[in-house]
Amino acid sequence: MNEKKIEEIVRKVYDEARKGCVSGAKNALAIHVEEEIFKNHKENISYKTVERAFRRHVFKDKTVSESNPESINLFCKYLGFQDYSDYIKKSDKKKRRLTITIGVVFSLTILVFSTQKWPLNVQKNNSNVLGCMTWADSLYVKVSCKMGPLSQYGTKVEPLIETKLESMRKVSVDAAYQFFTEDGKPLIWYFKNENNEHEFFTSPGLHPVTGETLRKITPYIIQTYVPIHKYKKESFVQ
Repeated sequence: MNEKKIEEIVRKVYDEARKGCVSGAKNALAIHVEEEIFKNHKENISYKTVERAFRRHVFKDKTVSESNPESINLFCKYLGFQDYSDYIKKSDKKKRRLTITIGVVFSLTILVFSTQKWPLNVQKNNSNVLGCMTWADSLYVKVSCKMGPLSQYGTKVEPLIETKLESMRKVSVDAAYQFFTEDGKPLIWYFKNENNEHEFFTSPGLHPVTGETLRKITPYIIQTYVPIHKYKKESFVQ
């Protein structure tokens, strides 16, 4: 199986799950996918398997092992296809139709413009350009800069920073999570909120909501505040 195609499939599963799940937490989304696959196809996939796939392909955690073919086939079924082969066949056919359509439209547009006797006065309208971003529960998403000072999530709209958009995630952790690189550099930063709960993030900098500086993880914080295990039906910080 092609790694890029697998990433494409998992991202689509993640996006689809966010539409049907009331919570945006990674753990909750994984449980939602597990339950939907069993309800609609009577096949089992562990929510932990789904969550690992999200961590590797959506949150770019390459320390997580690749998903097996059986899981990818179930993801394709979740998206409405028979299996991975059916997804590849139909998605490639759709892309070819789209390419042909774009080519025809472009050619007709050039033809129309070339026959005009009068100059074109085109004014750019950037009102829908997604040049800003906002914090949406557990990650940054692109939004229009004209949305206003606050987004629909109740968080401020700020200039788009691609590195921040890609790297900053709020994650749930347990004692098995990889908190450091092999040479001891932190992979997680934390913040203690007003409820004395610890929130964990995948990038240093400022808290996306409060604006306070995040602190790098330490063995003491892990030993004192990180749970040993994650439980399927328990609510966790995303």
